[in-house]
Amino acid sequence: MRSIWSGHVVFGTIFIPVRLYAASGNLHVPFHQVHKEDCGRVRYKKVCEKDGEELTREDIGKAYIIAGECIQFTDEEIDALKPAATRTMEVEGFCDFDEIPVIALNRSYYLGTESPSRGGVGQSFQLLREAMVKRGKVAIVKWVARSNEYIGVLQPHHDGFLLKQLLYNEQVRSPEEMEVIGAEVNPDLVDKGAQVVDSMAFHFNWEDHTETYTQQVKELIEKKALGEPIEIPEFKPPEVKSLEAELEKMLATIED
Repeated sequence: MRSIWSGHVVFGTIFIPVRLYAASGNLHVPFHQVHKEDCGRVRYKKVCEKDGEELTREDIGKAYIIAGECIQFTDEEIDALKPAATRTMEVEGFCDFDEIPVIALNRSYYLGTESPSRGGVGQSFQLLREAMVKRGKVAIVKWVARSNEYIGVLQPHHDGFLLKQLLYNEQVRSPEEMEVIGAEVNPDLVDKGAQVVDSMAFHFNWEDHTETYTQQVKELIEKKALGEPIEIPEFKPPEVKSLEAELEKMLATIED
């Protein structure tokens, strides 16, 4: 597995050489965008809006526009804002995992030791891990990558650590922005709904749940490649005329 970042976890005065790995992969089928007439691939080019010239990566810089003036920065100048932060992941402190709001949990990463050939050591890494296990705590960490400062929660996982990137509070939209139609519900209906909930309660085993849509897409591609016709079913959700009747129907099925 290829690492996506390397640096040091800063635990007080102890610098721990580490590598960061993506903990998830993409299961989706990668469809290409093509020209309908001749199936030619659609390509997106980076073009200068002033002269129309196509640019290479070496031609492209970063800038901030102030009052129409273009102020350019090099990567080194941006990194100089926090020279150590781009190469370190600093432990801000320790807390209980249930103090982390579920809505703040974002991407997952694995954190392992740096290669011994590059200064990787196991003792300091395991010291932090075992101390956290002993106290039952997770660590809140901050680091800088690609000109952005991130916050995350670090927790012992298997032989290493699991890092969950967190959203900042400013990033989370208010639930008041969504539309919710208010309505009064008869208590008897709520009781029947609760009975249905009870009947559908189960022990959730995450490993038992697999992604099936991708396989369906692959089967569709195979049918198309073989020249078989593709049926496009019409989806129309059934109209619910009586909540009570639907609940009674579900409860009757459960009793049977």
